[in-house]
Amino acid sequence: MKNYTRVIERILEQIHTNERFVLTSHVNPDGDGLGSELALYYFLKDRKKEVKVINASPVPVMYRFMDPDAAIFKTYDARNREYIIQSDVIFVLDISEMHRLGAVEESIAQSSAVRICIDHHSANNFPGDILFTDEQAVATGELVLQLIKQSGFQITLPIAESLYIALLTDTGCFRFSNTNARALLLGAELLASGVSHMNVCSKIYESNSWEKTRLFARTVATLKKEVNGKIAIMHITQDMMKETGTVYEDIEGFAEFARNIKDVLISILFVEEPDDKIKVSFRSGNSVIVDRLAAEFGGGGHKNASAAVIKNLTLSQAIESVIKAAKRYVENT
Repeated sequence: MKNYTRVIERILEQIHTNERFVLTSHVNPDGDGLGSELALYYFLKDRKKEVKVINASPVPVMYRFMDPDAAIFKTYDARNREYIIQSDVIFVLDISEMHRLGAVEESIAQSSAVRICIDHHSANNFPGDILFTDEQAVATGELVLQLIKQSGFQITLPIAESLYIALLTDTGCFRFSNTNARALLLGAELLASGVSHMNVCSKIYESNSWEKTRLFARTVATLKKEVNGKIAIMHITQDMMKETGTVYEDIEGFAEFARNIKDVLISILFVEEPDDKIKVSFRSGNSVIVDRLAAEFGGGGHKNASAAVIKNLTLSQAIESVIKAAKRYVENT
């Protein structure tokens, strides 16, 4: 990784000279976005700052243990719009494009606050005043850890656990291609701070509801293969969610399932959303870079985990269009 000492000094200066902060992440936040937010929240609160964490989407069910009393993570509404506009500093975490802020985007655009983006996605185009971005970082949580350490602040257990969640989930429990020597050293450092690996894993991966499990079974029943099994696809309809009593946040983690099938190079999950939108999640192994595929449909993300939202197509039309494009990425492998 590059040396970001000067960038971090600029961020710490903003923290030192301001009082009112907003932390936000992308729509449908994942473990890295939420863990990074929570760690930075604890850091700022310990410095006696006024802080609110405001996201466009609710916290997914599997991560609600991070804030069991719903006292920290807030879902955007008219009540916190003015707080965003009148804030001094806005931290945007784990996001590379302004539009991925969802409903929060308009309020941030209207605010005169200093915008600080901390992110590890490739091709970051966020219009921030200070950009602390590195696509070589294991997770956004790694950059937040670097920021806190350079401040000289002691890493507390709540901060360490939050950052461990960021690291654990973005590496797929240390299975994905971003699991390198530095990732394992970072994990060891956070465990040495008192984090329980077993406890965190249990809360994230071993606490599924019956409703989510039924939806998962229905989703797996849609599994199909293309190009002799090199591409695996699944889908979720609005009716499936209604019939199982689930909400959108219950889908977190489903996209990875088909990638674990032998010989599958790309797994794709299609999810019907309201207003004629289809969320498409792409997963791949090291040999196929799916952020390029996602970009063809206006999306992006990581080289092995990306997503896009397709508008004005039916589910069947979206599947046909995406499969046609995906075949180009595997036909010569």
